[in-house]
Order: sequence, then C-alpha cells, then structure tokens
Amino acid sequence: MSVKKDDVIFLLGAGCSVDAGIPTVNQMVHEIESKLIHTEEWQKYRQLYYYIKSAVIYSDGIFGEFDRVVGIERLMIVLSELEKKEKNIVYPFIANWNNRLIDLAGTNFEKIKELRELITRQLLKWVKLPNYQPAQYYKRFYDFQQELGYPIRMFSLNYDLCLEHSQSNAVDLELGFDDNGEWNSYRFDLSNQAVSAGIYLYKLHGSIDWTRDSEHNNILQLAAHPVDTPDLIFGTEAKMQSIDPYLFNVYELRNYLLACKLVIVIGYSFSDDYINSLLRQALQNNVERAILIIDLNKDPNFRDNALCILKPKQREQVKFHAGSAKEFIEENLNVETVLSHFMMAEQDVF
Repeated sequence: MSVKKDDVIFLLGAGCSVDAGIPTVNQMVHEIESKLIHTEEWQKYRQLYYYIKSAVIYSDGIFGEFDRVVGIERLMIVLSELEKKEKNIVYPFIANWNNRLIDLAGTNFEKIKELRELITRQLLKWVKLPNYQPAQYYKRFYDFQQELGYPIRMFSLNYDLCLEHSQSNAVDLELGFDDNGEWNSYRFDLSNQAVSAGIYLYKLHGSIDWTRDSEHNNILQLAAHPVDTPDLIFGTEAKMQSIDPYLFNVYELRNYLLACKLVIVIGYSFSDDYINSLLRQALQNNVERAILIIDLNKDPNFRDNALCILKPKQREQVKFHAGSAKEFIEENLNVETVLSHFMMAEQDVF
C-alpha cells in the first residue's frame, strides 16, 4: 500500500496554532471576560455580554447540551446575527425583541455592533504574532509534502499566518492570488500550468492579510501585511455566501473530502455545523475513508462528542491521536503514520 495523490488532506482549527502562541478559544473568552471587569473600554458592554452569553447557554440547555462551550466564534456568530436586526431572516416571525436586550443593546442595537467590533480588534491582536519563531513547527508540513511527492490540500479555519511564515524555500505555497494580488480560483485548478504548488491552502473563514476592494467589484486582494479591517467571516449565513472565495473553498473541501482516504484534523473542536456535515457525509459515503483527530487532552467527553457528531458507519473510521498539535506535526507527520491510519480494504488484508 502507498499514499497516492489526494489520499490525505488536512483540516486545521484554532488548536493547531496554540503552540505558536495564539490563545485557545476558551482562553480568548476568559480574557474578554476579564477585560469586561477590569478595563474601562470594555466595562460598558459587560451587562450586554452577560445577557448574550446567558442566552446562548440557555439555548444549549434546551437541547440538553449543558456542557457545550461558548467559544469566541459562537459569540461572534450570535453578535453578527443580532446585528442584522430587522434584516435577520427570522425577524418577521418575532413579535418583539426582548425588552432587556433593547435596554442593553440600544434601540438600533448599536452596542451590539460596537461590542462585535471591539472583540474583532482584540481577536486581531491575538492572531498577529510579533514573532513567528514559535510557529516553525508548521515547517514540517512542507517537509511532509516533499516526502509524499504530491501536492497536498490544506483547509484552515484559522485567520493566522503560521503556515505562510513557516514556508520552506523548496515548496511553493498557493494561496489563490495572482501576481497582482487579486483572488483567482483558477490557481487551485490542476490544469493551470502556470501554478506548480506543493501545498494548496484554503482559508475557509478569511485571513488577517485579506482585504476587500469595495470600489472595484468587491475583489479580494492579498495585502503584504496584516490589515486593520481584514476580510473575515463569522455568521453562519456568511459562510455560505456566494462571494469568492468562501463558497469556492467549501466546494473544494467537499470535493477533496469525497476523494481522500484520510482526513487529518488538527485543533478543531467540532463547533462548526457546516464543517461537521461535510465530514459526516465523507465518512458515510465510503467506509474505507477515515478521520484522524489530534486530541490534546485525551478527553473522553471530547471523543464521545466527536463520534456523536460524525456518526461513522464503522467506529474504526474515526481515530484519535493523543498529543499536542506541535508534537504530532513535528514527531508523527510522515508517510508511515499516514499509511498506518488508512482503513484496510479486504484486498489489502489478504
């Protein structure tokens, strides 16, 4: 047995960059809650934040999900949806907004917008690393590509630049931008002779160096450095919007999930329903397809939750590796490990 082209793909979540110095989603929430108590700029939003977080927990409790974590992205999604106010798709079915919410958010929900923008600015501070030396373990992805001998497809939910700043001189990284810095999906097409990348990176939720040119057909451009107002998405509806590159990236994720034998999931908490649906579909489409989940804490609750979400046809399709993202990438990311996690077909056994 050998690893062939597109047999293995990667899905990276926030936990993949924790060893580089970017806080976990839970650490981000804890720091925000500390700022709401101790920092003057944040204090005026404290009661609004408490109200919104309590509502999210109440909603989870209705479905018996009492232990579900309220991470930073869930908070941002709720804020983004509330900010739509009358433009929200469910608004015609709502008799009245809750009086307490109006008291805290303002008649036009202006404080919701202000709080979302404040959290976004803080999020950018966390993600913009002043020094990328701690992120050098990402360099092993480039080494792995060279060992493999085929281009690899990596799908990231992260806004950071850890993979970009760890690039090896021997391997080209394709981000989907042409020589003018403009987005062009054709650069991910294997028939494009002008591109010969070793790694194709799809950033599913945006990047801190993406900027949208609203005066020129809303074209997405790649900036030389992180920008103050990057093109990032949070809302569930936004993740499915037809504007490039988001829908294209999800389409590519679906295609490569249905083509691969193994998905290596690093640092993802399974909190994004549309990603979970695609992973579940891939497992149920082919019992010879597997997912390897890098699990830092060897947490039985996390593993049970992942299995419950993924619903594999065979339990063996979901595999776990106990360890940090850095440990797995530096010490275990190689062809031998990938092969050991392939599902064995009957013709391979005999």
